[in-house]
This record gives sequence, structure tokens and C-alpha cells, in this order.
Amino acid sequence: MTAPTTLTGMLQLFRNSDEVTRGRLRMFSNLRERDYPTFWGDWTKLPLGSRLRMITLMNEISEEHVDYDFKPVLRWALADADAYVRQRAIDGLAEEDNPRVIAPLLHILTNDPQPATRSAAALALARFCEYAALEELAPTHVAPLVDGLTAALASNNDTPEVYRRIIEALGWVADANIDALIEDTWHHSDIPMRESALVAMGRSMSERWYPTVKQALDHGHPAIRYEAARAAGLYGDDALTCIPQLINLAQEDDIEVATSAIWALGQIDDHRAIKALEKFSTSRDQVKRDAALDALGNEGGADDLLGNWRNAFRSTDDDDDDDEE
Repeated sequence: MTAPTTLTGMLQLFRNSDEVTRGRLRMFSNLRERDYPTFWGDWTKLPLGSRLRMITLMNEISEEHVDYDFKPVLRWALADADAYVRQRAIDGLAEEDNPRVIAPLLHILTNDPQPATRSAAALALARFCEYAALEELAPTHVAPLVDGLTAALASNNDTPEVYRRIIEALGWVADANIDALIEDTWHHSDIPMRESALVAMGRSMSERWYPTVKQALDHGHPAIRYEAARAAGLYGDDALTCIPQLINLAQEDDIEVATSAIWALGQIDDHRAIKALEKFSTSRDQVKRDAALDALGNEGGADDLLGNWRNAFRSTDDDDDDDEE
């Protein structure tokens, strides 16, 4: 049987999910906006099994072969009728840095009936909040992004799994109002919510949160210690006073906490951190040893992690105005 040579022909063939193969999906790489009407008209007629198989294989191919670009299809699939297809499309757009996906992701975050899909959208939007913090996102996109995330908090107030992901995303662009939300989240009774508060604190790199992060390194719950170590790492060289605690955490039997602390030590350019990492790089524990070797490769502090953006505490005060006086 000769394979179809048009989008319509191939999509009609795909009405049988067994016909969806990696080779045939090459036709869907590098589609353009003008292909959308033809694609979408036939896509909506496909059975769920075919749509799921297509998105799943596209994600796998994209990870293995950078020459194939299925992002247009994945972006269009954000409007699919099935929640799992939408989630898989969001997963496939993990490396998408074009702000054109912000609006459809915000739409999902605001309107999708499935919490898991809204949560995935919030996680994806965090990437663009990071770009905003690094001043790599145009101001015309920043305001709708932050406003949309903030507005979505109210509608997800009773859905912790979504609410916490929004808080994490907003950490990158924290101001006084967002700080108040982070504060409330930190005092929440649920551990996962408090974890997300720490994520937001670290991303904000604000002097306000440093004492809280430092204190959380000694918390009784391992999940809190894990996120506190990650947050401390984001402070980079400003986390010098956390080094003794991080070294202690790196010796824990809880491997996730230990490797988080080892990573954090790798973000701090200090002889004590380097000496500790050199010690862990000869550990009998292979996981710790590998983590230490990776961290030594990242030696140089949080500057490297964040593109040499800022090596000092971010302040909620108007530092520029102070400099002008």
C-alpha cells in the first residue's frame, strides 16, 4: 500500500490507530500555521486512541531527534477534547520558549475541568515566569502572564495540587502582593503546600525569605528539607551561612535530601562547599558520588544556573530609586 502524501490522506489513514507509525509521523514535522485548518478538521475526526498514539510518539521522536519539530501540532492539541491528550501535549511543549503558547496554557489553567491538566499548565507557565525574571520575555507578555496566574489562584483555592504549582510559578516574579501569598502558603497545614512555598522563595531570591529557607533546612520533614536545600542553592553565593547545614544534609541517609544538598553546595562558590563536594565525590554511595561530581562540574555559584543574571539578594524594595538619591 502506498502511503498517503497529504495531511488529509494521512490523517484519514490514522483513523485506525494501528496505522500510526513513527515513519509516517515525519509528515507532521515543521507544519505551518496555514496547515492548521486542514489538520484540525481531520484531527477532530480521529478516535482517541489514534490521537493519543500520535502525541505520544511525537514526544518520543522529539526527544530522540532534534531535527523533527512537532511543536505546532502539540500546540494545536492543547485544545483537544480529551484531558490526557492535552496533558501529553503540554509535556511535549516542555522546551517550547515561544510566548505564543502562554495564552492557550492560561486558557487551560483557567478553564480546564481536570485538575491534573491545570497543574501541568501551571508547571509549563513557570518557565515563562523565569524568562520574565531574567528579562528575556517582552513586557507585553509579562503582564498578561502574571495577571492570568494570579487570577487563577482564586478559582483553584480549593484545589491544592493546582494552587501550589501557581505559587511556584509566581515565585519567579514575586512582588509585595505575591510575597503575601507565599507567606500564607508557607503557613498552610499541608506539607506539599509548604514545599511549594519554599520553591517560590528560592525562585524569588529575596532577602525576605532567606531566614525562612535557612531555618527550613533543619525541619523535621524530609520533603521540607529537600526543597529548602534547593531553595538555598538558588541563592548561590548569598547562601554562605547555609553551608554547614547543607553539608549535614548531604550526609543524610535520605538520598533525595542528600543529593539536593549536594546540588546546592555546587551553586555556592566557597572553599568549604568545594572541599565538601570533593569529599562526597569519593563516597562509597554511588548516587552521592555522582551528584558530587556533577556539582563540582557546576562550580561557580548560582550565576551559572541563572545566566549570570544577579548574584545579590533580590529585594522587594525599589533599589533603583535608592541608587539615584
